[in-house]
Amino acid sequence: MQASLFPIAQDNLSLVHPQARRSVFWELEATAVAAVEKSGHPEFEKEAWLSTTLFEQKTCGYSIGYLNPDPIPSAPAISTVLYCLRDYAPGAATLPTAPVSKDAALITSLFIDEVFRGVGMEAVLLDAALVDLIKMEVPAVEAFGIRDLKINGSIGLDPTVREIAAQRNRIGLIEVEMLESAGFEVVADHPVLPRLRMEMPPQDPLMSAMEAQLLLASVEVH
Repeated sequence: MQASLFPIAQDNLSLVHPQARRSVFWELEATAVAAVEKSGHPEFEKEAWLSTTLFEQKTCGYSIGYLNPDPIPSAPAISTVLYCLRDYAPGAATLPTAPVSKDAALITSLFIDEVFRGVGMEAVLLDAALVDLIKMEVPAVEAFGIRDLKINGSIGLDPTVREIAAQRNRIGLIEVEMLESAGFEVVADHPVLPRLRMEMPPQDPLMSAMEAQLLLASVEVH
């Protein structure tokens, strides 16, 4: 079965990548995250955030997964990217290179099953997100990237930075190299967690959603 690229919508919130459904790092202020996670049901807060953001923005992310014809239930996505206007991501203030620029939207996170990491799905999701953000007519898009800690292992890290880096996959941090490949440039540098930016529209044309689906078809995700 071929995996499909599809936008997050009210009727498919249950198909968002499982880790994306549990993570509230970006969606809540830092003081609220611990309490929500301690409750044991962070997915309720995340679903409320998704519903509110979809209502306000009409779009907030894409997933890749295997969709079954009705009435057979589909499995959760194997990868999901999320994006929003800066005010919808208060958790970003925790990052050492915050704040997000006032004129920019934010690609907050990308979650992917480990077995599919690095086969091309990340690029497909980022391009699909950027196409939607162009349609939203935002002046720019930013994202917080993470650098390879093995390369920077000798650098003394602030405890907050160390904690964020340690949960990179749990909160969906995106590799700097992946963001740069998509056309982002570093605007606030940091040894581990720089902030990157892309002016909209970019100089190089982005693929349409159809082209993204065709690219996905060329990726071996069977």
